[in-house]
Amino acid sequence: MDNIVSILDLMRTQIYNFGQSDIGFNLKLLGWFATAFFGVLIVILIIKVQIVDDWLKTAGSFLLTSAFPKRHLNKSWLKISGRLAKNDEASLRLALIEADNLFDDLLKQMRLPGESMADRLRYLDRSQISNIDEIWRAHKLRNILVHDHEYPITRTEIQGGVQAYERALRELEFID
Repeated sequence: MDNIVSILDLMRTQIYNFGQSDIGFNLKLLGWFATAFFGVLIVILIIKVQIVDDWLKTAGSFLLTSAFPKRHLNKSWLKISGRLAKNDEASLRLALIEADNLFDDLLKQMRLPGESMADRLRYLDRSQISNIDEIWRAHKLRNILVHDHEYPITRTEIQGGVQAYERALRELEFID
């Protein structure tokens, strides 16, 4: 047992002395430079392969669900549904406008480019939202309502527009 302890003590002394020698210092310095060099190469590789870009898109989706929790969206949607349940024309118009605004806010949070909702909608297709054509019709109807306060509108038209937004929000799993 004493022999094992003395061998281990000798090895510890040799390792300690190696770290204190010039050769040990030079190896440590070489190790630091190699680490820095390969670190820079990894960063360049990540940028070239666009791993960070893909990660940011994934993180953006996660942040979207945390920025717009279902509880908040469900609450907003209940407010829109309440307006739709009223029989006065002002509430009906407001329900469609608010549904459009809510959907546009989600498109912005998804970081779809464009200055207007129409610009952002151009980046979507049926593979992402199955009723994209209905969304377009609802958005056009909303634009008519906003720009022409005297435009005659039926309850059925407004309900169809709001239901289009509801179907899309359910499909995207933003509301229950």
